[in-house]
Amino acid sequence: MRNTPRFSIVLPTRNRPETLRHSLATCLDQDFDDYEILICDNSDPAAAAQVAEIVAAVASSRVRYLPAERPLAMSANWERGLSEARGEYVTVLGDDDGLMPYALRELDRLASSTGAKAMRWQRGIYTWPTIGIEGEANLLIITLSRTITEIEGRSQIAKVMRFEDGTDSLPMIYCSAIHRDLIAKHREATGRVFLNVYPDIYSGFGFAYLVGNYLSISTPMNIAGLSHASNGVATLMKEKKTAIASDFSQLNETFGYRRHPFVPDKMILAPVHVADSFLHAKDALFPHDDTLVLDRKAITERYLGAILETDPAERDEVRQIIRASVADSPELLQWFDREAPHLPPASAHTFRPRRFGFDGITLSLDAAPFGVKDVSGAVTLSASLLGAGGQAIPFDVPSLNDMRAQVEAERQNAQRAHNEAAETLRRTNHDLSAAAANTADLLSQAQAWREACTQLEHSLGEAQRMGSLRYVPKRLARKAVSLFRKPPPVA
Repeated sequence: MRNTPRFSIVLPTRNRPETLRHSLATCLDQDFDDYEILICDNSDPAAAAQVAEIVAAVASSRVRYLPAERPLAMSANWERGLSEARGEYVTVLGDDDGLMPYALRELDRLASSTGAKAMRWQRGIYTWPTIGIEGEANLLIITLSRTITEIEGRSQIAKVMRFEDGTDSLPMIYCSAIHRDLIAKHREATGRVFLNVYPDIYSGFGFAYLVGNYLSISTPMNIAGLSHASNGVATLMKEKKTAIASDFSQLNETFGYRRHPFVPDKMILAPVHVADSFLHAKDALFPHDDTLVLDRKAITERYLGAILETDPAERDEVRQIIRASVADSPELLQWFDREAPHLPPASAHTFRPRRFGFDGITLSLDAAPFGVKDVSGAVTLSASLLGAGGQAIPFDVPSLNDMRAQVEAERQNAQRAHNEAAETLRRTNHDLSAAAANTADLLSQAQAWREACTQLEHSLGEAQRMGSLRYVPKRLARKAVSLFRKPPPVA
C-alpha cells in the first residue's frame, strides 16, 4: 500500500469492543485495495485492552491502532483521527456501523470520473438487538434506489435550515467521503475541523459551505448502527439522562466544546443539534452571509414542540431553559412571554416504521428472521438485497420520490414553456396591433400628402394661368407704349 492511500477510514471507538469487531470486519471485507483503517481508541483501560486484542487478531497492515493518552471528547477524538489520516479521501465510521463491501470501489470510480471533492450518500440504518429500547431492536432500513445528483452546498444549507430536508442530506463526513484538500481548507479557515459537540452534523454544514457542489448518492455506502452505547441513542431516544450521556457531556465540557449561546442547554431537544451546528458554522465560516441565517423565532417554536416531558413542572422547567436561549433579544423575550405556544408533549425519536416493507423509497424489515445479529450481518443482507455484486453499480434506478420529482420537474418545464409561449403570443399580437395602427397612420399620412400634392398642383396651375393673363399683356402694353415714344425716323 502506498504512503498516500486513496481512502482513509477513521474508526473512532470508546468502550465498545463488542461492536467494534464487527465494524472492523466490514471495513476489511472490501473489493478494493488502496485504503487504510485508523482505529482511534478512546476507551477506558479494560476496554482498550480488548480493542488492542481485536486489532492484533486481524493482523492487517491496513489497520493503524491509535490509543489515546487520556479520555477525549468525541469531537477531539474525531479531530485526532483526521489529523492522522493519510488518504486522499477520508470518511468516519462509527464503531457500531458497517461499511458496504462495494463502497470504496464505487467511490473510487465516481471520484475518478467526476473529480468531486465531497461524495455524500444515503446511509442505511440498523438497530442492534442490544439497543435497549422497546420496539426498536433488529430494524434494517435501506434505500433501494440508485441515483446520483449534484447539489449546490449553500442552497442545501438554506433548505436544511428551513427544515425542508434533513442534515444527513449535507456532506457530513460520517456518511461522506471528503477530499483532504477540503479538510485542509476548513482547517485553514478555523484552525480545526470539528467546532462543537456534534462533529457529524457540524461537518455537514462546514463542508457544504466550502465545497461549492457535491455529489449525492442514493445507494447506501454504509449502514449506521445504533446500539445500547450509542451517543445518538443516549441523547435523542432516551428521555432520562444516562451514564453515556453524562460521560459525553462531561468530556465535552473538559475539552471546551460548549453549546452556542443562542440554543437551549438541553441536549435531548432534537432541533438543538441542528441549530447549534449551524450557528457554530456560521460564526466560523460565513458570519456576514445574510442569505444563510437562523430564524430564531421559528426554531424556538420547534424547541417547544420537541419537549418530551409530560409532568407540568418538568415541562415548565424546560420552557425556562428554552426562554434563556432568547434572553439576549428583548423582542424575542417579549414574544416568548406573551405568545410562545404551549404545545403537547413530543414523542421520543423512533426508527420503527408504521409498517414493514417497501414504500417506494426505502425497504424496512425486521432483520432477526434473516439471522442478522450484528452490523456485519446487516451489511451482508443489505448488499444481497441491493444486488450489488462485483460489477460497477449502474446509478439509473430512481426512487419513487425521484420519479415524482422528475414528473414534477417536467410538469413545471411544460408549464413554463406554455407560459413563455403564451407570453410570446401576447407580445406578437401586441406588436401586430401596434404595426397595424402604425400602418393605418402611415396610410392616412400618405393620403394627406396626396391631397396636399393635388392642392399644390392645382395652385401651381392656377398661378401659371393667372401669370399668362396678367403679366404677358402688361409686357405687350409696355412694348407698345415704348414704340409710341420713339422719335420718328429722319427723312
